[in-house]
Amino acid sequence: MTVHVPFRAAFLNVFALFALAFVPVAPSHAQDPQRPYSAPSNQIRFGNTALFRNLIPSATLETQAAQEYVQILREAEHNKTLLNDDNALVKRARDIVNREIPFALKWNDRSKQWKWEINVVKSNEIRMYCLPGGKIVIYSGLIDKLHLNDNEIGMMAGHEIAHALREHARERLGRQQAAQLFSGTVPQLFGYVDMGSTQLGIGEQLLAMRYSPADETEADVIGSEIASRAGYDPRAAITLWNKIDTATRRSDNGFIWMHPYGSERKQDLLKRMPDMMPLYAKAIGKTIDQLPAYAGMGRFKKNGR
Repeated sequence: MTVHVPFRAAFLNVFALFALAFVPVAPSHAQDPQRPYSAPSNQIRFGNTALFRNLIPSATLETQAAQEYVQILREAEHNKTLLNDDNALVKRARDIVNREIPFALKWNDRSKQWKWEINVVKSNEIRMYCLPGGKIVIYSGLIDKLHLNDNEIGMMAGHEIAHALREHARERLGRQQAAQLFSGTVPQLFGYVDMGSTQLGIGEQLLAMRYSPADETEADVIGSEIASRAGYDPRAAITLWNKIDTATRRSDNGFIWMHPYGSERKQDLLKRMPDMMPLYAKAIGKTIDQLPAYAGMGRFKKNGR
């Protein structure tokens, strides 16, 4: 195996980063699908540079995500499950997401150049992805089986978009690369190592990614803001995640396993509602007092009661 000079430089830079601040690799808890949600002790990581992200270039991850996206669509076309552009559900989903995208761009400068795409696959699966680079796949079971309204779809889309904007997958994959590096397994992702032409194949890992409580909280906050500014009721986040929790909590590696949810996360969503409701009210041209009750949530009260 020949290690080239650029890799040695990257390797030394990694050690320099760890000398500044070492963050332990979080366990995957893959054997504990019912592990309860625990809210992070610190606040949202707005603006912070995640050290582990530097191990994986954004462009590299976006390229592999795009390849995985193409493969998903090819398989769906082969199975005749990719819904056509004129399908009502496709039009509905694209209308909702396209209303949100303009409010998402401020969170990630690269997203202004992303080639955003939204497709819907006919399936009983309760699942949705926004892959790095803005490629969005919605499985119809998410909407049809849970009977999601537009506000709930808006909150779901905002949440998934926020994961992509804040590069949570890049950070978590970077942690895996760091673990390999420190265990003596040289990562191939950089392309600086002569290990043949086999790609790392991280696409499937993106689809099976389990996010941390800190990731979920950040995606909740940013996603709710994006959706609220686009005119979707933030109270729908509560009914949305309650539905997802009920429908998928007993499934191995189901959607709620990938996006841990529990009473603490629910309370955190409720706690931030006073910040989101004015954004929603402004977006639809109303005052807070003019907002109607929301099914399952009642009226919003400024004092939080």
